[in-house]
Amino acid sequence: MGQVLLPQAARAAEPVLEPIDKWVLSYSEDSCRLARAFGTNDDKVILVMDQFMPAGILDLSLIGKRLGRFDSNHVPLIATFGPGLPAGQSRDAITGTVGPDKTTILMIGGRDLLNRPLVKGASDELFVTTKEQEAAVTELHIDASARRLKLHTGSLASPLAAMRTCIADLVKTWGLDPAQQEALSKRPVPTTSPTKWLTPNDYPKGPLAIGASAIVRFRIMVGADGLPTKCAIQQATLSPEFTKLTCDLLMRRARFTPALDHEGKPIASFYTNSVRWLAS
Repeated sequence: MGQVLLPQAARAAEPVLEPIDKWVLSYSEDSCRLARAFGTNDDKVILVMDQFMPAGILDLSLIGKRLGRFDSNHVPLIATFGPGLPAGQSRDAITGTVGPDKTTILMIGGRDLLNRPLVKGASDELFVTTKEQEAAVTELHIDASARRLKLHTGSLASPLAAMRTCIADLVKTWGLDPAQQEALSKRPVPTTSPTKWLTPNDYPKGPLAIGASAIVRFRIMVGADGLPTKCAIQQATLSPEFTKLTCDLLMRRARFTPALDHEGKPIASFYTNSVRWLAS
């Protein structure tokens, strides 16, 4: 597995980086993004938190030279919000570079604010967090290949409140009523395991030949009859070969029991998830 190339002295300690600016909220076509920079000069790291639906799951990425270089395109990583919360799951992060100077990026993937475990193949269920819980979270610990880093995020209450407003606006652009979706008595539920929708045998031959990996986040619009009506890519890495294949297969294979409104009647809704195409 790849390792972060930090000085030997950093292995025992946990370097702490303080914020150097305010949170910036960005609206995009299919997601909302919070970003903030920590540390200065070569120690500078940017934390990016994306959200793709009204849920407590945050998709995390870290960008910065101080992350060093990796000798693998995926690396085991633990991300833990705190203080005083259980340790987060160890899950592979995708490694890469961005920009002309090839700054390192760690695409950590979905994490729950309270570090509750995510079930493989499950949708981004509504991991409910209260305003008090959001206010109590003030830091993020990163442990990648035994290299550790701590970011003083400050209280996440206000940033996540702004994120919720952004997400509600996003749901409107999908042709849905945010209040109606929030009041659902049941969300769309896959009739078969999502792990069967996309399999290793589906891996594109071109990327497989060069050992390429990718993360593709998708949104499926689900009709009141449980059938998918549209597949949209919310975020993706690398080749469009991954994205087209992902949606083509999902439209053929994904089936659901439909969402139910607050009166128990079938209603159109949406389902989001992600697939990690990892070359072995």
